[in-house]
Amino acid sequence: MERTTISDEYQDIIYASAGNELLGKIDVEEKVMGRIHGISSRKRSFSLRMMNKTTAFASMLALFLLISVTAYAASEYIQIRNSEGVVKVQHVAPNESAGVASYDKYAQQADTFAKPGELIAYLMNNKAGAEGMATQLQFKYKEQRIGVYSDFLKEIKRTEAPMLPAMASGYAFKYGVIYPNYPTTDADKKSSRYQETLQDLTAQANKEKGSHNIFMKAIPWSEPGWISAIYSKNNAFIGISATIMHGGKVFVEQEPENQADKIVVAGTEVVYNKVVKKEVSYDYLNWYNEKQDAYYTLTSYGDKILTKEQFLQVAGELLK
Repeated sequence: MERTTISDEYQDIIYASAGNELLGKIDVEEKVMGRIHGISSRKRSFSLRMMNKTTAFASMLALFLLISVTAYAASEYIQIRNSEGVVKVQHVAPNESAGVASYDKYAQQADTFAKPGELIAYLMNNKAGAEGMATQLQFKYKEQRIGVYSDFLKEIKRTEAPMLPAMASGYAFKYGVIYPNYPTTDADKKSSRYQETLQDLTAQANKEKGSHNIFMKAIPWSEPGWISAIYSKNNAFIGISATIMHGGKVFVEQEPENQADKIVVAGTEVVYNKVVKKEVSYDYLNWYNEKQDAYYTLTSYGDKILTKEQFLQVAGELLK
């Protein structure tokens, strides 16, 4: 299966250091997502690092967390399989040359153009004249935080995203976000909506005769790519997110200095991750939901960080 590279922005989760001292605005997704290489059968472009301080969550980012394992031989990298024995989550050796794609100026312009909750299709022209016009659409979603659970539930039902609860182990819903699945597969590009949008923006570009380098329009969406919710109890927070895999496979880079344990909770294999580095330490959980074909992440931050036992307890409640 083909492996893709993921890129975009994700902000706003604060972790405690090994001594439980808050480290300020540390972007945990930058720490734990920076080496994920994607869902193999989907050609997507999601952002994993905070490139713009004014935006809070990555496009789809959401999507994919670094799971690191200590002292694993190449043949013993963690795998998660579905009931048919097909590998859905595959840990791989680090690729130091992968890096993270830059947050380009066109995506920034599309984000400025968009209203919250809008998916923007845009066409770029990098050179003077028709020869510089792109032949494929790019996409940018402007995050919309939903702060009322009933409204979040309506959006879950509209998009048929995985259900996230109003309460989680005594933590109350604070806000939620749902990102669209970007229409970038070969099948998507043959659809009437994609072709009509491409034709509209190409016609706009030809009409304006090179006066701009980017041409944009909002397009409707209903298929989710990623869902996340933040829950609070006083000044303590937990985050629950799910990446909808759409038949794909997640590749996760393993760094040797990190530790992970595979544990069965409520009949499901979960991976408990403990990351201890010089500048920061944090824990989190991942698991694969076969019925939803979704890859979950559970995080904890703020004044009170979940212990390993508490992480597993919360996961058990979610997996019932």
